[in-house]
Amino acid sequence: MKKIISLGLVLGAFPMLALASGTVDSILLQVIRYVNLIVPVLITVAVGYFIWGVIQFISSSDEESKKMARTKIINGLIGLFVIVAFWGIIAVVKNTFGITGGGAIDNRDMIIQ
Repeated sequence: MKKIISLGLVLGAFPMLALASGTVDSILLQVIRYVNLIVPVLITVAVGYFIWGVIQFISSSDEESKKMARTKIINGLIGLFVIVAFWGIIAVVKNTFGITGGGAIDNRDMIIQ
């Protein structure tokens, strides 16, 4: 089992080695593109989890289920905060290094010729 995991880690590292030949800006740009694709999905999941906790809190009658629903609400808010803070950190890194583009939709793609 350990050999399979080790082989998977080595094979998984090959795309990263291909990225190592580029500049730091191109690597950061690629990471920012992936983050900009993933973060909206994570925000949607966190908001859905929060809303599910609110629905459970409203519909519950006993204290134990209200306590569990309150925990879901708090965890949803914490998750949402962490995701948005991570997105902000990525934006700071992008602005620090002066990287342009990297969004899910790049402005250059929208130019009509």
